[in-house]
Amino acid sequence: MRRWGLLAWGVALVASPFLLGITFFVGIFSGGHEIDETCASLGQPLDDQYRAEHWREPGQWFPLHNKCNADYDLVPVWVNPAIVVLTLLIVVCMGIGMWLAVARLVAKRQAKRSKTAKST
Repeated sequence: MRRWGLLAWGVALVASPFLLGITFFVGIFSGGHEIDETCASLGQPLDDQYRAEHWREPGQWFPLHNKCNADYDLVPVWVNPAIVVLTLLIVVCMGIGMWLAVARLVAKRQAKRSKTAKST
């Protein structure tokens, strides 16, 4: 039973960065190449004044935003929470992996010490 738990954490550790990359890709490229055409195709007016005031938002790493105007963001609403959850999952999986590795080393050392104590 314990091996299945370790295997599940390993799969989560491998899958999480992959899913994080896909999520980040979706968020970064959600605006398309021509922002004015993308906004027009969605029926949203492009507010040049708003975009001039908030010119750093489309290029920042987190939180991802690419707004047509103050009310409409081209980045899907699920992207930023998914980035947070997947990043936390990676950190937790790495922590549990290190904890299990240390626990395994300690158990091996204790087993070795008990063998040497019995033989003497």
